[in-house]
Amino acid sequence: MNKTLLALAVGLLLGLAWAQDSKTLYQNNCAGCHGAQAQGIPGAFPPLAANPRVAEEAYVVKVIREGLSGPLEVAGQTYNGTMPPMAQVSEADAKAIASYLKGLAGGSAPAPASAPQPAASPAPDAEQAALGRALFVGQKAFAKGGAPCMACHNAGDLGPMGGGSLGKDLTNLYVRLGEAGIKGTLSSIAFPVMREAYKGKPLTEAEIAALVAFFAQASKEARYSSAVYGGRMWYAAVPIALALFGVMALIWMGRRPSLAERLRRRRA
Repeated sequence: MNKTLLALAVGLLLGLAWAQDSKTLYQNNCAGCHGAQAQGIPGAFPPLAANPRVAEEAYVVKVIREGLSGPLEVAGQTYNGTMPPMAQVSEADAKAIASYLKGLAGGSAPAPASAPQPAASPAPDAEQAALGRALFVGQKAFAKGGAPCMACHNAGDLGPMGGGSLGKDLTNLYVRLGEAGIKGTLSSIAFPVMREAYKGKPLTEAEIAALVAFFAQASKEARYSSAVYGGRMWYAAVPIALALFGVMALIWMGRRPSLAERLRRRRA
């Protein structure tokens, strides 16, 4: 009898530990986009709670390990984003996450976060937006030493050179994700290249808040076409080129004649 009770207690403790580990794995790898309660973000990331598809372990493991691209319809709403493959999550950990989500699939979904409404949102704080822009372009370094966002991305009107082209243009990021979506994405980075770049260098809450303000402002900025910037550069380049040619001519005229030139002049 005592052995039976002991076995039951051990089994219960192991089950609780497994559940806790599964939840921790979810929070570390998935909550950034799908929410701490797996409620998702309308229009950005689909909910996982009360989602019948996540009851299939093989499907969840495949999505985690191989990624998934839209369009995808969940609870009558269409999502057309891309979830990158999460190679850093082992198959065993993916199965643990699938087990955790399976427990949520049969329950009632928590209230989803409000859908992003950037048009009705208040104007971003100018000081915060300026700090976010400085962090984005690298004028101000991140506290933990992470690379500036501009190395891979463009956002808003950053001038004729713009930002990097390795990653997506983030001008409309606030429109697509809203404040909650951006905070979640930057708090728990899931994209492989970005995760590696910021490994051990997480952004602080203050830095994330400043970037959110910058993205809110960038979504409202007027952007000029590359042709406009190209014309401006040509207008600036012509007088600069003429000035350089003038300086070169003056230097040439005032230079000391070479020995060969002096000999030719004497013969003449």
